[in-house]
Amino acid sequence: MDHPMITQIERTGYPTGMQVEPEGVDYFGNEYFAGEEIIITEDNEVVRLESLEDYLIEVMGVRFTKA
Repeated sequence: MDHPMITQIERTGYPTGMQVEPEGVDYFGNEYFAGEEIIITEDNEVVRLESLEDYLIEVMGVRFTKA
């Protein structure tokens, strides 16, 4: 079982009570914080790196397969 403070630090880099404001919200509605890797599409959509595969599949219609 994850400890809530550890989960918070892993997600934002800050423990509860010391959290900074998010930089914004990505395409899927997830907050992102300074220092996180994000992707900006040609349509100026922001996608967190962790959500890139979901974006490619759900929005761009990309299919992942083996050769």
